[in-house]
Amino acid sequence: MHNSSKMPSIDDRTVTTYPEAKLQHTELLKLNIIETAASIMQEYGPEAVTIRRVAEKMECSTKIIYNLFGSKEGLAKQLFLEGCKLLAVAFQAVPEQDDLKLYLSDVAQAYWDFSRDYTSYYMVMFGGAFSEFKPEEESLQAIGTALQQVITIITKAIEQGFISEKDPLLVVNLVWASLHGTIHLYLGGHILNEETAKTLYDRSVSNLIHTFFRSDN
Repeated sequence: MHNSSKMPSIDDRTVTTYPEAKLQHTELLKLNIIETAASIMQEYGPEAVTIRRVAEKMECSTKIIYNLFGSKEGLAKQLFLEGCKLLAVAFQAVPEQDDLKLYLSDVAQAYWDFSRDYTSYYMVMFGGAFSEFKPEEESLQAIGTALQQVITIITKAIEQGFISEKDPLLVVNLVWASLHGTIHLYLGGHILNEETAKTLYDRSVSNLIHTFFRSDN
């Protein structure tokens, strides 16, 4: 005999309301548009990203995109924010280590991998891919969240006496600027060979760790 007591009651079932379903659909559509814009930029460069071109690839009207993002600048901002999320995920995927030098080195490698795997997002975030978009408070906060892993490592190293500099944000910015410089030179075509760029990047990581971490630790 079937035991009806095991059947979920109506009250136990999750009900998605129409407004919730509409919101989920809208968020999915926005994400698809962002990914479409990123793919266009990855293949053809930032100048190829226009509302019309994105709409054509999405097979929708430009009005839909304008309604969701307001302008090309609004689309660029969402590309920026999505890139920050992806960078945060990349850093969080790095296994935590007790050896802070190795941990920082591994996070630096994740930053390099992000620049190669998500070049279009990287150029929006750090390469000025859209001249009409200037990061404002929300965007800068998103960068800070993405870099939290690096900030945590440097802060721990200072607290444990491995780094003599007392301002963790100063150290983070110096490390970030150095690593970004190599990547930006490569992506800008100033370093023609990826192997050469990676060698320079690895050397920069090693030199930075040697510079900031006390030799007696």
